[in-house]
Amino acid sequence: MSIRTKGRQKIIVGGRKYIWYVALDDDERRNALNIVSDDKYLILCCPLGVETAAVISKGRIFQAKETDGVWKRYQPPFYIPDIITPKIVEKIIVWATQGA
Repeated sequence: MSIRTKGRQKIIVGGRKYIWYVALDDDERRNALNIVSDDKYLILCCPLGVETAAVISKGRIFQAKETDGVWKRYQPPFYIPDIITPKIVEKIIVWATQGA
């Protein structure tokens, strides 16, 4: 099953394709940045407009390690602004895939 790309942004980081978009998160009742790898191994959600930024890993891999399938929150070592640009998306992807 492929990822819906209509109205969503594409970015290539490290030779891999990702789709990203900002949408209303029903659980948080606020906008959230969503990042999904083409193979769906990396699925990230980052609520926007919060005091302490957190990235929620919903995929099967995070920082080059397999996960147990349970959603987990990680605090990034950098600031995530409310206005999302491709540069910050790339920074989150590099951190979430390599830990750098």
